[in-house]
Order: sequence, then C-alpha cells, then structure tokens
Amino acid sequence: MRFDQIVTASDYPGTQMIPAVNALLSLLTLKLLDKERLSHIDDFNCDEALGLFAGLNILPKKSYATQYSYQTIRDNQVQLLERWVKKLSPLLFPDADSFSLDFHVIGHRGDETDLENHFQPMRGKADPSLLTFFAMEQKSKVFCYSNANLIRSEQSGEVLLFIEFWRKVMGRYPSWLYFDSKLTTYEELSQITQKKCVSFVTIRRRGSNLLKRLENMPSSAWHDAVIDIPKRRHQKIRYIDEHIKLPGYDGKLRQVAVTDLGRKHPTLFLTNNDKVTARDVVINYARRNGIEDALGSSVNFFHQD
Repeated sequence: MRFDQIVTASDYPGTQMIPAVNALLSLLTLKLLDKERLSHIDDFNCDEALGLFAGLNILPKKSYATQYSYQTIRDNQVQLLERWVKKLSPLLFPDADSFSLDFHVIGHRGDETDLENHFQPMRGKADPSLLTFFAMEQKSKVFCYSNANLIRSEQSGEVLLFIEFWRKVMGRYPSWLYFDSKLTTYEELSQITQKKCVSFVTIRRRGSNLLKRLENMPSSAWHDAVIDIPKRRHQKIRYIDEHIKLPGYDGKLRQVAVTDLGRKHPTLFLTNNDKVTARDVVINYARRNGIEDALGSSVNFFHQD
C-alpha cells in the first residue's frame, strides 16, 4: 500500500527526529495494542520491538502522542482518506456502489467543555459530546469516509460532502445511499436527486395525521410481498407504494409504507428511484443496520471513541 508515501503526500507534520510517517505508525501501534487511552501507554515506553514497528528505537511518550494529535488538521485527514481509499478500493471494494451512512456520538468525559450536547444512547440522555459521521461500503463493510469536525448546524450537509468526496476519489458518484431520517433535510434530498445518477433510501418520520391517512386507506391499496433478510426469513409484509409531495423537495418523491416489520406503526421509506421494486427497497435498506454493528466493533477493537 506504500503507507509512507500516502502520509508524506498528505502533509502531516513531522520533525527530523520523528518524521510524520513514524509519528502516525506510533499512534497506530498503540491502537492495535488495545490501549484505550493515550494516558495509559507508559508501559510501552521502553519496548524496543514496538518502537521497531514504528521505525524508531522506542515509542514516543504520551505527552508527544497527545501533542501530535492537536497538530493535525482536517485537511490532513481528508488527504489521507482520499489516497488510502483509492489504494484500498481495487483490493477490497472494486465495484463499490452502495453505502450506509450514519452519525456516531463520542461522549466527553473530561472537565467542562464548549462541546454541544448530543443524545448518547448508552447513557440515555444528552451530554457534551462529539458528533462524528461515517460512510461504510455495504458489501465489504469497510469505512471509507469519516468526519469528526461537526457541529449541529452543519450536520445535514455531510451527505453532500461524502458524495463529492467519492466523485473526487473514484471519478464517479455513488449509486446508492442508505441513511435514516435524522441525517439530512428534504431540501438536501432534492439536491441529491438533482445529481441524476445518485439514488437514496431513507426513513420518514411518522406524524399522527400521516398515520391516520394510512389507516383509512382501502385494503385494495395494500400489496403483499415476502422479504428475505437474515433476521426475517420468508416474512410476509404489506405495503403501499405512492408518490408524495414534501416541503422543500422539488417535485414528488416515492414513498413506500410497510407494515409487519415488527413495529406497531408502518415504516415509511422514501426513495428517488422509481425502477427498484418496493420489496428490494425494504431488503436493501435493512443492510444499513450493519453500520451500527460495524461502528460498535470499531469502538471495541480499535477504541474509536
């Protein structure tokens, strides 16, 4: 992969004693050693074998590791991502066209901070935390984009930034995007549709008036189908496939209302693709749940938080 060349081309800071490549390899070493926090790495200060992996005699101390993290900027990370993904794609996802997108909240556990409050499922409440964004290629389950420089007022624009990132790196737009209702706005859904070759499936929030309208629909409006996904083999569902008008969206959007998915009320899928069947909309979106499992694995193994 020539990781050294990728790091050098990404303009990471470095010194004559510890060049950028060795600094990043040192941080990578600590991640792979299953050390959760930089403050717990003193045990490795004199381990020559670990230093050898990083191209040094020994690993730098924790003060250097922390200081180096603050010296990097978002532009460094984007350049590294672009070059790394371009090298990795022929090996792991040569035909990538479908991506799951999601936010991930990293809780702040230090002193008082200016970070915004975000809801943390593990704590069951909103606390000061860092909002991050991830894009995962569905077939290989490889994370190919991330951003931790997010504030609440800018979070909806991440979908469009990822689309442009993929076009710049691969020379083409992603074909399919799967994400939940909180990821973006109806106005930005319209911008995605304007790119012509980008299809998406997302979830619409259920309002009381919308649910009443569906309840009053005649039985002839509902159609039957059988879905086949890992947790629901040969499960029968009923759905209504229609086109609706949403505030901020230019034109009409396809809505597929589905019952019998294990919830009390129908699940409302929105997509700008009229060619795929309603059954495939449900099956393909179900794979998006894998991004939550993959994020959990990254937190447990790689201490992503």
